[in-house]
Amino acid sequence: MKLNKTIALVAVILMTAATLIGCGAKPVLAATVGDQEVTVTQLENSYLSGSSYASMYGYDTSTEEGVTQYRDYLLDNLISSAMKVYQAKLAGITLTDEELAAAKATAQQNYDDTVASFEQQAQQAGATNVEAYAKTLFTKALVANKTTVKKLQADMLQDAIDNTLVSKHKTALLEGVTMTDEELSAKYAEVLASQKEQFDATPSDYFTFETYAQYGYNAPPVYVPAGFFRVRHILVADEITANMIKEKIDAGEDFEALLAEYGTDPGMQSDANAAGYLVGEGASFVEPFLNAALALAKDGDVSAPVESDYGWHIIKRVSTEPAHEIPYEDVKGAFDLYEQSLYSEQYYADIVSKWVADTTLVTKYPENYASVGK
Repeated sequence: MKLNKTIALVAVILMTAATLIGCGAKPVLAATVGDQEVTVTQLENSYLSGSSYASMYGYDTSTEEGVTQYRDYLLDNLISSAMKVYQAKLAGITLTDEELAAAKATAQQNYDDTVASFEQQAQQAGATNVEAYAKTLFTKALVANKTTVKKLQADMLQDAIDNTLVSKHKTALLEGVTMTDEELSAKYAEVLASQKEQFDATPSDYFTFETYAQYGYNAPPVYVPAGFFRVRHILVADEITANMIKEKIDAGEDFEALLAEYGTDPGMQSDANAAGYLVGEGASFVEPFLNAALALAKDGDVSAPVESDYGWHIIKRVSTEPAHEIPYEDVKGAFDLYEQSLYSEQYYADIVSKWVADTTLVTKYPENYASVGK
């Protein structure tokens, strides 16, 4: 049966539950991992909720081969998750009363969020009786996913407990695992060389790295390529004020004095931005601001007032930024934190890979899951 998006919502949460079986039915196994079971229903839910993302991982599910490869990829992920739980229990990891209470609270919140998602769907559908329609949608999703409210709540609780066990075990395994100062310094040199090559070829990649670094997705930029410049701007709420300020600038009044008097962007008051915002193609500013800034041909040029969602801007190009390396000492905190995290995650991933490679612990039942995704 083809499920609509509403029904599929619950599968996203169900896919990571410890066991997903119909009420009172014996589970059909896709794999066993020690004493842990990975059911075909788990794999089906995982495929259902993740199929739209298959292409992001390089799988073409429009072909039978692609479906099989993506299904096997998902099964391997489920096996890896089950292995982590098995190894945590094997290591004797247990939860304190406080940790168990926190896991219960997490499970309850996950259940409440699931119910709320159906209420939101009912509201968006314009239902006259939102509560009744949401209940109908939720019931259909439970049936489609071969579970019940009681079973769903139990699965969510077990999932929260297992996640806490795994996290606690991981912390124990990674205790004392760290890069040396020499390794971090060598890594900085490696990253610097790589960024020089990449940013000199494609300067806009600098801003991509900068944005990703803010969210912890990569190391901070340690090299600034040529072609960028810095700007400062006066942000005000209305066009009349912006035009008045521009007239004052044109008459020779000091830009910085006017910025101090009228500017409303707190970023301009920050010591970190004293030199101005770094601008170049690909910089992550709103389009009207960026376009106006990029149009400034030389240092000292001031833009006409330009409107964005934030208000009205008068932008001044204050200096050309030469290509330069950012010293390790200037980024050490963020750089070390990111690289240490990568190192620890890889260390743990290598441990998990060795666990999963143990054929005495992992058994797959392809005859049971061959039809998943097809």
